[in-house]
Amino acid sequence: MPRFYTPGRIIFGYNTFKDALEDCDTIVTSSSIKEKLEVYKDKAIEFKRSSKTGEPLEDDIYNLRDILVDSNPKCIAAVGGGSVIDATKLAIILMHSNLSLEDFYTKGIPRIENKPYLIGIETTAGTGTGVSAAAVVIDKDGIKHGLVSETLICDKAVYDPSLVISMSREVTAYSGMDALTHAIEAYTSTIDNLPADTMALKAIELAGKNILDAVNGDEKSREMMHYANMMAAFGFANSRLGMCHALSHKIGGRFNIPHGKINAILLPYIIYFNSKDTDRYNDIASVLGLKDVKDIIKWLIKLNEEIGIPLSLSILGDEFYEMIPQIAMETEKDALMKTNPRKAEKEDIEKLLREAYERELITST
Repeated sequence: MPRFYTPGRIIFGYNTFKDALEDCDTIVTSSSIKEKLEVYKDKAIEFKRSSKTGEPLEDDIYNLRDILVDSNPKCIAAVGGGSVIDATKLAIILMHSNLSLEDFYTKGIPRIENKPYLIGIETTAGTGTGVSAAAVVIDKDGIKHGLVSETLICDKAVYDPSLVISMSREVTAYSGMDALTHAIEAYTSTIDNLPADTMALKAIELAGKNILDAVNGDEKSREMMHYANMMAAFGFANSRLGMCHALSHKIGGRFNIPHGKINAILLPYIIYFNSKDTDRYNDIASVLGLKDVKDIIKWLIKLNEEIGIPLSLSILGDEFYEMIPQIAMETEKDALMKTNPRKAEKEDIEKLLREAYERELITST
């Protein structure tokens, strides 16, 4: 039965994050945003992330859990990028269960009663974790696990554009491409969910119109990208994702490449592959002011060039090329492949990765 999951309350607009912090007894944040929370410093816990890619490592989450156990909070505000909010979501579940993160990978996320009230306040415009039922963690082998459960939905989400205005050009590019990928994969997934599809398609339109100007520093465009990020998350939280994220989870942690960057490199190749089995790219072309799927691919290639994202996987080197069969085998079994619009076996995925490495699509477009 189709459902549309959201936080209990969503607040957005300039300077809305301050009011949301008043009733919280604990604030988990990153060093990059801590200075904006000076007035709340007595409540603040700095989350320390060890990974280079943006997602938390297992030990990071266990360390945060131990700190939260000692403080026994009733209301937590997680203020930061995806790593801060994802880690807080998972640390709260660990606090109230006897399970480990490894148990979560194999058994799923348990339902928890009487857990702290959680407010998610995103300071980047890409992960959508403030409204989604998802959290990502990197295990000891460098593999990213995308965990999904209703239990992981924040009780309240806040999207305050004032927190994303100061993002670097690089973070704006990577997070923006992550949001765009979320929206495209949600809209083309095999799950038919009208509210989620509507949000995803609008997110594609907003991102398409604003991402380049946002990367170049335009404040209004950065505000619109933050809202596109939010709406894309509504889409994928309820319609799931596909092959692009299945692959990026297998590649990103192993090769220390930011999540949005690897998504952006893969996306044109994924769209070309999937377009044989879905006509939904026609709707996407329409909201982007383009003619067809070939135009979408050309537009994405040009966009990646303009915002400084490589056009092939060759940046990962020979080690990656040798690992293609292993990555393809793991991806074939990934749960996200079930909602990808085109079925793919290991051999199909290997071929796609080699094409993405050798720039075959780019040179032929």
